[in-house]
Amino acid sequence: MAETGTGGYREVIEWVQNQIASGAFREGDRMPTEKALAEQFGLSRQTIRHATGTLVEQKVLTRIQGSGTYVGCIGKPRRTKRTMRIAVISTFYESYIFPPILKGIERTLSDAGYAMQVSFTDNQVARERQILEQILSGDEVDGLLVEPSQSALPNPNLALYQKIADRRIPILFFHASYPDLPFPCVRMDDISMGREAVRILKEAGHTRIGGIFKSDDRQGKLRYQGFLQAMAEVGFSTGGEEIVWIDTPETKDLSPIGAYVLERWKNVTAAVCYNDEVAIQLVDIAERQGILIPEDLSLVGMDDANLAPVCRVPLTTLRHPKEALGRKAAENLLQMIENAAFDGNYLFPAEPVLRASVGKPGK
Repeated sequence: MAETGTGGYREVIEWVQNQIASGAFREGDRMPTEKALAEQFGLSRQTIRHATGTLVEQKVLTRIQGSGTYVGCIGKPRRTKRTMRIAVISTFYESYIFPPILKGIERTLSDAGYAMQVSFTDNQVARERQILEQILSGDEVDGLLVEPSQSALPNPNLALYQKIADRRIPILFFHASYPDLPFPCVRMDDISMGREAVRILKEAGHTRIGGIFKSDDRQGKLRYQGFLQAMAEVGFSTGGEEIVWIDTPETKDLSPIGAYVLERWKNVTAAVCYNDEVAIQLVDIAERQGILIPEDLSLVGMDDANLAPVCRVPLTTLRHPKEALGRKAAENLLQMIENAAFDGNYLFPAEPVLRASVGKPGK
């Protein structure tokens, strides 16, 4: 079906009105997703959003943040059963920035009288599915906080999240979210982090800049997006050979590909790293290759992890709020439990931390 003028937009409105008039859609029914309607009508999601937005303004439909669009001028019924338990799903716990994030969540929930039921996926969607099925089988939580697994890749568990939302259990993601789900997210402004990293290097005099980014989560893609935007704005070239993509296992141990990464960067004087964990490993790998940081190669990390200031060459990085992010995620979920219309989204700004790993270009 061709999308021309306002015909498609009006067709969607008329279809919804007819479905309601015929009784196919009843008060309180959840509407099909924008993606499903776009596929049904052969229209763009923007056109679908325009049509449903018009119906919301007419009070024919109601949008509920973090849940979907419902038939009628209603508020999503608040879940009356209270277990005073919140399920928290995180990828990891034992390393990097995760302990303070979970500490912030736990303290906030505890202060509000809630217990935290925490599970870990090890960034595996199969494990995530098991946890979600357990939550559905028990129905014993008042809310769900989730750090998604491999958020940049297709995920087979999205229907399980919708089933949880259909039970009026609020869902809030932290760090990242799945693009096909409507639920809010508390995270870093990852695009700004990529942009800020380039700005730091530009101000130090660098024009030939490479990067290493994570391919299987959205933080990596968004940080790369910000990197590209900043490079284009200042007129720096971004040939593909200077960009390296890695996945989760490789972030834990770069040694098998360290020489390959440095070979890709032989024509650059500086590089942006996906996070501090990656940057710290590259400092050691470069030293073993006889490459000095920052004399030969400047590096910018991200997240200001605990090891960043005590790295062999203290890292210039972008600050991650850690415990504050955990607190904010928990606070926003509690607000969503009390008020179904509360918008739980929040972005933390990029804040530079300047240390010794960035210097003037030496090549």
